[in-house]
Amino acid sequence: MNNQYRAAIVGCGSIGQAHMQGYERIDNIDVVAVVDPLAPAREMYKNQYGIPEGYATVSEMLQSAKPDIVSICVWHLLHDTVTAEVAVGPTVKGIICEKPMAIGMGRADVMVEVCEVNGVKLAISHQRRFTPGWEKAHQLVEDGAIGIPLRADLRVKEGLANWGTHSIDGARYILGDPVAEWVMGAVERRTNKFERDTAIEDSCMGLIHFGGSLQFFIQSDLWDRNCDAGKFFIRGTEGMLHVTETVLKLFNAETKGWESIDLGLKDGDQAIGGNTNAAQTRELINWIETGKESRGSGRIARETVEIMMAIYESARQNRVIQLPLKEKEYPLDLMIKEGKFELEDTERYDIRGFLDRSKIDENRYQQIRDDGIPHHQAMSIVHSEMGTKGIKPAPELNSLDRSEDS
Repeated sequence: MNNQYRAAIVGCGSIGQAHMQGYERIDNIDVVAVVDPLAPAREMYKNQYGIPEGYATVSEMLQSAKPDIVSICVWHLLHDTVTAEVAVGPTVKGIICEKPMAIGMGRADVMVEVCEVNGVKLAISHQRRFTPGWEKAHQLVEDGAIGIPLRADLRVKEGLANWGTHSIDGARYILGDPVAEWVMGAVERRTNKFERDTAIEDSCMGLIHFGGSLQFFIQSDLWDRNCDAGKFFIRGTEGMLHVTETVLKLFNAETKGWESIDLGLKDGDQAIGGNTNAAQTRELINWIETGKESRGSGRIARETVEIMMAIYESARQNRVIQLPLKEKEYPLDLMIKEGKFELEDTERYDIRGFLDRSKIDENRYQQIRDDGIPHHQAMSIVHSEMGTKGIKPAPELNSLDRSEDS
């Protein structure tokens, strides 16, 4: 990693800050440009991080800034089109695109194909694969600490495509990225719920079968509101693992009960944020320089998208879905168009709508920031004061600031 790289960030929202915090930890990367159609957002990033150039469009940035690596931090439905535009940039060698990779298999396939054709390495920001708890759990499974893996139980909230992508992807990583064979799912949608302009469900569950005896069971927005996208319970023929990003417990014949595994963490160490974003960027650079595929590659992430889309398609078809998935569109959108849901509340709302900067009072936003309130929380306060229609944050987001959007 002796080569120097020029980086750019597309999308000057909260998640872009986590990417920026990762770049700041790497000596051989210079962030030379940001892209956002909103001038105040661009200026905030330029001033906060000392970034020299800001552009309103991707095409301008690609021609003028000539980046080697581009972070794509836009909302879900733009991932495929922005990736396709960036991948043909004359100097681009690698892309880090935010999760979920895409909404629908057609969009995911476009992303993989355009990057392969143009020789660009595509990584999806499932950065939790670099957390110490997950990495050590992966090693223990590989070393046979729980025998043959049989079952992983996952509980998430705030939409399958939001938290679920981290959870399914994380359990797959820990267990060696198995490939799913069939999926069965159930979906409930009683309200007109969206997340970053993407229609989502009120709750769902899915049973995912892999080769051999391995199965995952995932439930979203059901009984456990204290769940976490980074927490799993994994059972094997010879033992069990309780996994989080910073805590790992093992139960097998040798431990004679639950044993906490030392992860070498110090007080104040973050589970996710700049450190994991830096780790995934270093691995992308290694992929560019040596050809060794990143653990977060688009090829691998595509399989996580396929599992999520198959859960929706199973609910749509009322049957077990054999993979590979044939449906290329977003099955939840298709169910809505087909009238498969009877809504109790038809008013559209977006649980992440408060992140939309195009609708805010910039003067009021700056006043709040000047009072020391972080960006994420300031956005929520401004929208709340404005009474912006159709925005309904998840309860805990009114009081928490997150440097990384979950």
